[in-house]
Amino acid sequence: MPLHKITPDQAQTVALQVFTALSSHGGRLARFMNISGLTPETIRDAAQEPGFLAGILDYVASDEALLLELSKEMDTKPEQIMEARATLSPSEFE
Repeated sequence: MPLHKITPDQAQTVALQVFTALSSHGGRLARFMNISGLTPETIRDAAQEPGFLAGILDYVASDEALLLELSKEMDTKPEQIMEARATLSPSEFE
């Protein structure tokens, strides 16, 4: 069953909420930056690039504990984050 139940605009909103939640905890943000190779100096430019939001969702989806933690903090279902990921990274799911 395809996960594309939300629009690209809705998916971007979810991804921004995920990034905000990720950023609200210094340790989580530091781990993301370490894995992605981003630095405080480069993250702002990277955020302007196409694919940045999809990359955030890919990162969160790769860590089930983080996915569940952020879902709880955001008061949403993990499936909504995964639907946003499928919408922003459609080639991954076709």
